[in-house]
Amino acid sequence: MASWNGAIASREEIREIKRRAALRVAARIFNEKGYHATSLDEIADEIGVTKTALYYYFKNKEQLLYECLKLTYDCGQNARRECEAMEGSAVEKLRHLYRRFMENLMEERGAYTTMANIRALTEEQQAELRERRMCFDGYSRMLLEKAIEDGTVRPVDVRLTSSFFLGSVNWILRWHSENDAMAPAEISDHFLDLFMLGIVQRG
Repeated sequence: MASWNGAIASREEIREIKRRAALRVAARIFNEKGYHATSLDEIADEIGVTKTALYYYFKNKEQLLYECLKLTYDCGQNARRECEAMEGSAVEKLRHLYRRFMENLMEERGAYTTMANIRALTEEQQAELRERRMCFDGYSRMLLEKAIEDGTVRPVDVRLTSSFFLGSVNWILRWHSENDAMAPAEISDHFLDLFMLGIVQRG
């Protein structure tokens, strides 16, 4: 049993550790194969437990998907909270928002978001995740608008720009693996460089 200086993990803590481990495995398989092509048996086999044991943590595959997607949205929400608590200009907050969002996603291993995945959930869960995405997108657009107003960002279409950023970040979960040669911080910095500067040499 896990211990640290005599402290022993509680049953609830051990259960949460196992649940999070299952989410990481499930998210990876969902990202690689797609939700509809993945079975609970496959996830259980990869974890090394029976499907019955998996039901102790998740009542069905839909709940497993929902928890994986919620983890993705939590990463964005945590990044936003950090931004709201920090000092700095709009463009500095924008950079921090997306840097921390990307780093959190690669560290926590959330699930790639697609409309097919969202529609596999209950109406209530779909509405919750749509609302959370709108809140993050709205905050992103607000920072873009302020950065345009103060002259640190050229006058771009904030709706398209925010959608481009979010789509690029979401796509990371499709190709990034824990064995990637680049650390999450390095990948995030490279993405931010592309977001802010593009690829064309400027005079």
